[in-house]
Amino acid sequence: MSAGPPERGPDRPDADRPDKPGHDDERGGERRAALATVGAVVAIVLVVVGANLLTRGGDGTTPAAQEPSSAPSRTNAAELAGMTPQEIAEAALLDRGEVASAAPQAVPSGADKLRNKVQELVTEQPYSFTMTTFNILGSQHSAPGGAAAEFAPGRVRTEWAARLVASYGSSIVGLQEIQSDQLSAMARATDGRFAFWPGTALGGKGVPQSLMWDTAVWSATYQDSITVPFMGGTRPQPVVRLQHVATGREVYVLNIHNSPKDRQGREDERDKAEQIEVAAVNTLKKDGIPVFIMGDFNEHEDAFCRFTGEAGMRAANGGSNDGACRPPRPMRVDWIFGTPEVQFSGFRMDTGPAVRRITDHAVITTQVTVP
Repeated sequence: MSAGPPERGPDRPDADRPDKPGHDDERGGERRAALATVGAVVAIVLVVVGANLLTRGGDGTTPAAQEPSSAPSRTNAAELAGMTPQEIAEAALLDRGEVASAAPQAVPSGADKLRNKVQELVTEQPYSFTMTTFNILGSQHSAPGGAAAEFAPGRVRTEWAARLVASYGSSIVGLQEIQSDQLSAMARATDGRFAFWPGTALGGKGVPQSLMWDTAVWSATYQDSITVPFMGGTRPQPVVRLQHVATGREVYVLNIHNSPKDRQGREDERDKAEQIEVAAVNTLKKDGIPVFIMGDFNEHEDAFCRFTGEAGMRAANGGSNDGACRPPRPMRVDWIFGTPEVQFSGFRMDTGPAVRRITDHAVITTQVTVP
């Protein structure tokens, strides 16, 4: 805190006496200097705002922040088999538009101190949020005769899940296995505060991998999907670009669910799916904003080593890969990965009683800071 002006007292009899010669002239000069400073700041700010309007459009919206796609790219199993992972990812993500820029704006030369002050106002600001991946156990599994009939009905478990997400403070949640009845229950239980993608927009195949985000914290500027092989067919995996409401900065989030390990053997499907997902991450990284991929990978070491080695990502729960892959311990098949510029903290692998009555998976949560 800067020191204030010297105190006025009896030892400074002429400090601010109105009858001192030149007093009014000095005060007038000070006022004029202050007004000139304020005017310069206002002028620079107006120039910055004007430049932003020119690049964003007359209404202040950014052309790059396009309306969410209503017809994402989808590929059938035969087409997938004949395409490389890179071809699949690039074709699916071709029309994602440009990322909204929060980079420092150009201002007129001169008045260095004022220019630097205004520059600080338009520089990217750090921010933090909490994200969760949650295999919610589909309602079909806990229905009478289902493989997990010992669990409560899907609607009831979803209401419990909504309370759990609220307790974490999560603003981005990747759901896996969620069914249409549970999707409706989740929307009700969260009082409509969250948006979902794809929800029912891509039909029944899209629902189980739905991503949800708190609309008070994020707005979607792009929504699409990539297609991966899944259980003898295909599944669309959601890709969303979210803009942080408070800072205007953006991130990409992919939420995935790869084929389970079962007696039929799905290793080839998982390998192809992960190759496509790695290619998608590497494609999105070119846009210069953080990329996250999370979900039920149905893999332990293989998933960690592939995404840290081939996509250059970091796992929220640690580990390293400098050519020698060292996965974190313990591991589950549920993961959150992010590109290296983000910072993870407060990782939580929740297997407590509240989780065990909802699902047969751990619930993975982490805080993220984007510097």
